[in-house]
Amino acid sequence: MGGRREKGAEAAKRLERHIEELVAEVTTKETMTHFVNAGMEVVQAANVALSQMEVPEETRARIKKAEKEVLLAAKSFIDAVLMELEKEAPKKKTELKKVEIKRKSK
Repeated sequence: MGGRREKGAEAAKRLERHIEELVAEVTTKETMTHFVNAGMEVVQAANVALSQMEVPEETRARIKKAEKEVLLAAKSFIDAVLMELEKEAPKKKTELKKVEIKRKSK
């Protein structure tokens, strides 16, 4: 059982690295949005299939794990879009002004 978990964890890491490479290559928010939408469509289709079909419990568990990975991939894309938006946001210049404080004389 431990070997399967290790293989699954390694597969998840490979998927994460692959997604990071895709994000690095994808330069537009529109393309990232399409990726996220496609992933969400897969998640929705899997949920509908699970509710309409009798599948073995092992299959359900694998589909749920795959669903989680798709959602994590979507999260990764959303994070990348947010980083791009932060880069595009105009940076406010903070101007420091010297303020002189005078004591009132008695």
